[in-house]
Amino acid sequence: AHTPTARNRAVDFYRAAAMAVVAAGHWLGMVAVVDHGELAGGNLLDFSPEYAWVTWVGQVMPLFFFVGGFASATSLRSAERKGVRPADWIATRLHRMVTPAAALAGFWAIAMVLGAAVGGFGVVALGAAAAAIPLWFLANYTIDTALAPFTFRWFRSRPWLLAGSLAVLFALAEAARFAGIPVIPQTNWVIGWLGFQVAGFAWQDGRLPTGRALAALAATCWVLVIAAVGLGPWPATMLHHGGLHHSPTHPPSLALILFGLAYSFTAAALAPAVTRWLERSSRAWQVTIAGNVVAMSVYLWHMTAAVAVAGVAYATGLIPGVEPGTTAWWWTKIPFLVANLAVLVPIVRRVAPIERRALLGGATEWRSGIGSMLVVAALLSVSVKAWSSPDAGVLIGGLAGTLCVWRFALTGRDASPAAPPAGDMDHAIAVTTK
Repeated sequence: AHTPTARNRAVDFYRAAAMAVVAAGHWLGMVAVVDHGELAGGNLLDFSPEYAWVTWVGQVMPLFFFVGGFASATSLRSAERKGVRPADWIATRLHRMVTPAAALAGFWAIAMVLGAAVGGFGVVALGAAAAAIPLWFLANYTIDTALAPFTFRWFRSRPWLLAGSLAVLFALAEAARFAGIPVIPQTNWVIGWLGFQVAGFAWQDGRLPTGRALAALAATCWVLVIAAVGLGPWPATMLHHGGLHHSPTHPPSLALILFGLAYSFTAAALAPAVTRWLERSSRAWQVTIAGNVVAMSVYLWHMTAAVAVAGVAYATGLIPGVEPGTTAWWWTKIPFLVANLAVLVPIVRRVAPIERRALLGGATEWRSGIGSMLVVAALLSVSVKAWSSPDAGVLIGGLAGTLCVWRFALTGRDASPAAPPAGDMDHAIAVTTK
């Protein structure tokens, strides 16, 4: 299919690259140990906090929300021209996003039933929770998607008022965190990530500076975040791990906001060059298209592959007994990384058609009002988040909730009579912004 010359191909490249970086980062940072004969999981930063600065490369989620804001703004403009209702737009986006996650939920629900039948429920529940580690993103992105028609409308009419309101609310919640006030700081789970989406709106709307001015803005943000972690109370790491007094991400902190804006503005400044490269190199563009078509499958299933490899290694006595983070430990990582990839590739081949059908399928019609759609989005967000709980009861509720919302609220409501051709991969990437 023909790709419009005006398309910002860098957005597609960043989205696919971000998903790949997340998967690689999780695999590199995953620690599997045997504790008193039992398999246990951990984070490399728990054992070797000196790797904190590596997270400045691997923390790409602000960039993903940033390009997600760009894509949502493009999609909402298209929907407005076509007369699509906001509730239908939200339902369509959530259906495309959640359908691959429902397949993962179904897999782990069956695995837990089988585990209980053979007396291994605890081990399977641990695996299900570990496999759901990346799903916090889906929980937050669901909220941002549900709010996008409203925040984008506000942005178009009063952009500075929206940005200023988010900044003030974020600052108040961050101040409440340092004051020891409970609950209020947790609102930054929504406000912080929503801020990156709004920055993406600004990029798509042409409100960000360009050229050297944008590069200078990015450099300023880099200086500010370095000062924040060097002089302020925030740790150097941009990923959460145990033992932190002020987590950068749980909920998002000022340090993460500055870091995310620096990362995102740098990407935006480089976007013209990246787009030109993708226009010149048909091979690079085809790889980008293919990466986007399977991006969600890779993101959702990469931890399941790692859990499967760790489980087999534990059962066969191959979990290394060396200190995590040491040179010897990194050498033992190599066969695990190869095994993870060997397991993930056939999984993605199997589940990618599910993601592809969701992308290529018709629009989803929501026959009720916008209020009920927002309730569904909230239930979905809570269910996905609960799925990663270490408490087996909460985890089961999360799995069940995810499957129920997908099956009874977001499935079987196609408004379009026919889907585009299944082989049209370029369309599959284009629908993410339609």
